Parts: sequence; structure tokens; C-alpha cells
Amino acid sequence: MKQQLMGIGQDDGHDTIKTCFGYDTATGTYHYGYHKSRASAGLQQVMSVGNQHGSAYETEGQQFTVATGQALLRTMDTRMVNYPVSDLNRTLVNHALSDVGLGGQSLYLVTGLPVDQYYKDSKPNVELIENKMQSLAKPVTRIGAGAPLAKIVRQKVVSEAIAAFYDALINHDGTQNASIQQIIARRPVAVVDMGGKTLDIAVVIENVGGVYGHRSGTENIGVLNLITKVGARLKSQFNLSNDPPAKYVEEALRTKQYEFFGESHDVSQIVEQAVQEYVGEVAQFFVAKTGDGSDLGAVIFVGGGTALIRSALGDTAFASIFQGKCLVADDPEFANARGMWKFANFLLSAEDRTVDVPAVEEVPTIAAGARKKAA
Repeated sequence: MKQQLMGIGQDDGHDTIKTCFGYDTATGTYHYGYHKSRASAGLQQVMSVGNQHGSAYETEGQQFTVATGQALLRTMDTRMVNYPVSDLNRTLVNHALSDVGLGGQSLYLVTGLPVDQYYKDSKPNVELIENKMQSLAKPVTRIGAGAPLAKIVRQKVVSEAIAAFYDALINHDGTQNASIQQIIARRPVAVVDMGGKTLDIAVVIENVGGVYGHRSGTENIGVLNLITKVGARLKSQFNLSNDPPAKYVEEALRTKQYEFFGESHDVSQIVEQAVQEYVGEVAQFFVAKTGDGSDLGAVIFVGGGTALIRSALGDTAFASIFQGKCLVADDPEFANARGMWKFANFLLSAEDRTVDVPAVEEVPTIAAGARKKAA
């Protein structure tokens, strides 16, 4: 018996796990999951109010407690080199899949790697790609009550920035975006992906013929660095003893307000200055990789950093990075996940997502009758 696997895209980043698991034609919206990449080692005592499911897991002999909104829970720093193949990453991925309602489902999961990790000497880093898929294939079990976990049956790993390009090129129904197709047919297109740990730049070759390796790369100037910087400035300006929790600092970046001792304060000057500095860092790396960018047809801006720049400074800020056609993705933090979902559902063949399922043996009706008669 054949079974069609459900194609899922998941951007399993250092700051946030973004999942795309469908499109609603009635409302014209994608189905998303958004989970912060925050967990503590071991089992943490968090007192429950109400009938809440547990968020503790075990994998490969390691136990983790996922922070499901607890801003004050001390969590592990994900900015480690082996994060994509770690027990922590595997736990966060499985938690996110279950939490969006995919528990028990058989999945074809598409995830990603930053440009500098996906490519090695301008070719796919096969060893790391295989190691990541092998890591995610290892079992994870939930400790305590909760929804079942998803079944990751098959996988694919793509470059994160290239996934964002797929998102721009392919519409929700698998057709191509005519304007993007016209640009890439005659000129390269750069993708600037401002993620949690990293800033990725990928310059896509004309007609989607690959990536210009010498014009692409990764720098460790992601959103987590910006959050750390703003948190330090808030602590200094308001003479705080405690470090402001990252969750609240990120909220301040979006709202320009921060609450101290139960009262809200305007912190727009701190936020705008820090984001301006961040834009300058992005511009410096962009110039280092692409020069003035005059030979590019367009630049697509995606990622959580793009969302923060847009909320703090507006879309005009991107012109200080690239003076040509700047395309800011809708819901930019989900662009990679959407591109991975489109890859799973429109670029893979039906055979790739089809697996054999053993037939379930039916109990002969005569046996059922015999049991009834004996009773």
C-alpha cells in the first residue's frame, strides 16, 4: 500500500523555529508555527496552571525542557557550531512539529542550513547535510502528558537563503511569479537573510543556475546579537541589576516600549539607534560580498532581522543597503519556511513523497463469530 507523505517546511533557526505546513485558499493565508529556540538542559520545575501539556523531552539519553513562553527560564545558548546536528536542535524541531498539530503524521520534512554551512568549496557540504538528516531521524520521546510526536519519514536539506528565493519565485499554487522570473532570466538576484545567529547573502545565478560562491557568504551578525546589544543598553540606561529577558527585549524592538517595575517607558531612541547600527553592519557585509551591487537585478530581504528593521525604521531603511530594487518579503521571518514548504510540495516529485506502508492484517470474520459464539 502506498502513502503520500505530508510535505512540511521548517526553518529551524538559532532564534526561532518557523514551520510552514499548508495554505488556506479560502483565506489566502499560510499555516505557520512560530516557536522560540529556547530550552533548558534537564527537567525544570515550572508550576503548571490549568490542564497544560508537558514540554519536557528525552533524546539520546539527554533531557530538555522547552520554554513555552516562560521569559524568566534560564535557557541554553543556541549559537554553537554544532547546533544543526545537536540533541537540542532535534528536541526543538520535534516540539514545534507536534505543537502545530502534526503529531502522529508521517512527514517529508525540508529544513535548511546557512550558506556557509550548506556549501563547502562552492559545492553542497554533503557530510554536514547527511549528518543533519541522520540527527533529525533519531527518536525523541515526550516526558509526561502531551500530544504525540510527528514521524519524520523522509527529509531534504536546502540552503536557507535559496529557500527564500524559492519562496519569491513560486506562488502558493506552484505557479511562478512572473516578475521574479523576468528578473532572474536576465540578471542575478541576491537574497539577504537576516537570521538569529547569522546574516546570509546568496547571489542566485541567472535562470536559477546555482549560486555565485564568491559573491555569497555568511557573517555572525544575526538578530540575537542585536537583542543582546539592546538588552545591555536598557540595563545601563535604567540602572538595572538584572539582565532584561531576551523575550522582553525583542518585544521592545518591535514596540519601542519597555516595562520596568510595572510601568511602560519609551525606549525608541535606544531601539532606533541600535537598529541603525545593525543596518550599517549589514550594509558593510553586503558591500564586501557584492560591491556596489550594480550588476544585480534585485535584492530580496528576508528573515527576523528584516522584520525588525521594517518595524523600527520602515522599508526605506533597506535603500541604505542596496540602492536598486529592494524586495521586502511579506512576513519576512517566514520566507525560508515558506520556500521549504514550496520545495516539498512543488519541486519534489510525487514519487519522492510516496512510501510503502505495510498492509494491516484483517482478523477473519469467522474468528470474530467464533469468539461471539463462545461467549
